Amino acid sequence: MSSPPALSRVDVLTVDDTPANLRSLEVLMADMGANIVTASSGDEALRLLLDRDFALILLDVQMPGMDGYETASLIRMRERTRHIPIIFITAYNRSEVNVTRGYELGAVDYLFKPIVPEIFRTKVTVFLDLHRKTEEVRRQAELLRQAESREHERKLTEARAHYERSLLEQEMERERKVSEAREQRAQELVRLVNEKEQAQAALHESNARLRLLADVASRLLKGPDGRTLLNSVHHQIVEHLGLEVCLGYLFQEGHGALQLAAHAGIPEGLRPQLELLTSGQGVAGRVATENKRWVLDAGSAANGPAPDAAPELGLAALACYPLLSQGRVLGTLAFGTRTMRAFSADELSLMQGVCDQVAVALERERLIGALREADRRKDEFLAMLAHELRNPLAPVRHALEVFRMRMWQDDIIQRTIASADRQVAHMTRLVDDLLDVSRITRGKVELKPVLVALSDVVEGAVQACEPIVTQRRHELSVSLPSEAVMLNVDPTRMTQVVANLLHNAAKYTPSGGRIQLKAERHGDELALSVRDNGIGLRPEMLHRVFDLFVQVDPGSDRAQGGLGLGLTLVRSLVEMHGGKVSARSEGLSQGSEFTVRLPLPAEVPAALSLPGMLKAAATTAQKLQPLHILLVEDNPDIRETLKDLLELHGHRVQEASDGRSAVDLVLSQRPQVALVDIGLPELDGYKVAELVRASAGGSETRLVALTGYGHPEDRKRALEAGFDAHLVKPVSSDDLSQVLKKLCTAA
Repeated sequence: MSSPPALSRVDVLTVDDTPANLRSLEVLMADMGANIVTASSGDEALRLLLDRDFALILLDVQMPGMDGYETASLIRMRERTRHIPIIFITAYNRSEVNVTRGYELGAVDYLFKPIVPEIFRTKVTVFLDLHRKTEEVRRQAELLRQAESREHERKLTEARAHYERSLLEQEMERERKVSEAREQRAQELVRLVNEKEQAQAALHESNARLRLLADVASRLLKGPDGRTLLNSVHHQIVEHLGLEVCLGYLFQEGHGALQLAAHAGIPEGLRPQLELLTSGQGVAGRVATENKRWVLDAGSAANGPAPDAAPELGLAALACYPLLSQGRVLGTLAFGTRTMRAFSADELSLMQGVCDQVAVALERERLIGALREADRRKDEFLAMLAHELRNPLAPVRHALEVFRMRMWQDDIIQRTIASADRQVAHMTRLVDDLLDVSRITRGKVELKPVLVALSDVVEGAVQACEPIVTQRRHELSVSLPSEAVMLNVDPTRMTQVVANLLHNAAKYTPSGGRIQLKAERHGDELALSVRDNGIGLRPEMLHRVFDLFVQVDPGSDRAQGGLGLGLTLVRSLVEMHGGKVSARSEGLSQGSEFTVRLPLPAEVPAALSLPGMLKAAATTAQKLQPLHILLVEDNPDIRETLKDLLELHGHRVQEASDGRSAVDLVLSQRPQVALVDIGLPELDGYKVAELVRASAGGSETRLVALTGYGHPEDRKRALEAGFDAHLVKPVSSDDLSQVLKKLCTAA
């Protein structure tokens, strides 16, 4: 009788509508002795099953037409294919897939994409080996039957030549051998059945533990608070392993003691005794100190008696693990039972896996908290930085305006003042850009879209960039559509976008260069581009140029300064409006072009021009008369320079350097306007406004907040405190005059 080959080939049917998935399955089973037969649909799989028998079917759940469940149902309806093992393969996670339905259809298992090769090969090997063994049993039975038949024929021939006694002896021998063979075959079948049952049980247990680990990891990593989830994790482990007690300790912040953070199976009366453990006290303290696992069970009696962590619990078996993150002990987790038992290697491994996941979740929670704290401190630093930068800029701007008004006849001084004024404006722009980027990255910028004409946005941007364009003697051309184009945007922010692009072009174009602003309508989209003949961009910079703090060429002699924030603001604001921005350049010294694409509103009702309305309002406004103004400022440089500037405009100015004096002067002198700094000693500006508004004598004075804090929430807080207006330092003479005119005209 010839022996079968070491690894006989069997047929495996793989069903998936994605060719790449079929090829992946073929690669995974290439060395498993299987003939891979592929089908791209349920119909094709059923046709193949009519002609061939298969050891295993790997069936994709989600397929067009007939899905995996329907295909499995039809397979189970045929007697020939009823008992073929089916493993479902799906890309859904366990919460989304109908696992119960699959098992009702006779599925032996599920595999979830992406497939882990080791798990896949292990599961498939079990069923292939089982099929081979079953086939081998059948083959051996057939060979045995043939051998018995040949032996029977031989003995029958010999019996004819011998006496009846020999024939009888031979017949008895044959019957004995047949009986032994049948007994051996029965024993082999029993062994195979036992092996199959053990394999299925091991597979089921492995899947259950994998599901538990996956569920614990998902809940710990997705949950907002790792400590809160410890209790539910404990209950899962207790239920899965048949334990009674779980204890979770975490180190207290700033202390060396361990505090009970989670528990299960502990009488409420014992909790106070277990609440705190010192270093080295009890099992948890010992594990935390020695930084290694401690196990006491029926198989590890050599560890000696349990430490005196809680003798009242009466634990007979206990496993305690340190929670480690980057070599640092965060706490401990302990699992125990009052019934003597020995923990298996798989159970200890499962406990270790859960402890590792808990440690990762706790470390993640700590890092997130640290990042939030760092982000909060960064925001506070930026706000304070803006305040501290704006305060020294205020007296400089006031002094420059005083010089300009008093020394108008001296051309040299006027040029010097103009140069200094441009640098103050540049410094103010850098501070504003820095705070804008911070607000946008934190999601603090709220757009206020209204219908506004494209021409008004462009006009405002051109006016904002006129000083730098004039200074560098650039030729600026503007081309807009002949018909009126309306945008549903935040006018201030969209004007800032266009102005930043123009400012960027002017800054990186040599003096006397050309800048072209062009807008075209393409269906329901507006394309606005700013093109220059400046220094251009290297190919690798076309995408990086919009990143934070990136400058075009910071190391060259043509670097124009700045913080690399302007284009970052452009991209963020354009995307907040639902648009896109891109950069194009033929290379260095070939100029560059930036294009903004914005969606146009579907319907455009009649709308008034915002700049036109402002111009009309300015034209019809009454001329501002000299005012009685109280200036409240604790910085003497800002107070003195702003007082000089106001007096040059004809106003009568009183001064106060603290909040209490300011309240007394407002209530006693009744000034028409009080310019109040927010950061005052003793009483801050908010408190001054509240006290003034709370008094009957302070209702007529218009209050204007002067502050280095320019966040929208700062403006909102000022108005809620009782201020009529909010100005950010350094305040220009024009801005201050407009506010005074508006408040006093309204009064």
